[in-house]
Amino acid sequence: MKIYGYENEDSDLVSLQEMSLQVSVDELKELSRFITHTINLMEEHGDKFGDEHFSDFIKSTKHPDIIITR
Repeated sequence: MKIYGYENEDSDLVSLQEMSLQVSVDELKELSRFITHTINLMEEHGDKFGDEHFSDFIKSTKHPDIIITR
């Protein structure tokens, strides 16, 4: 597993050693549903799976986006 991120909108993509999430129980449940959804898509599409965005899944841009890719 590799983790990447941006410090801000103007920064370059960097490899991260660690990631911390500050979430409520409800947000964590929604994230868990997103991960399960993405697992199903990855299993269904195999090597043709591209990526899945948390913001698309919850239909909101209020939070930083989480993108899962193969």
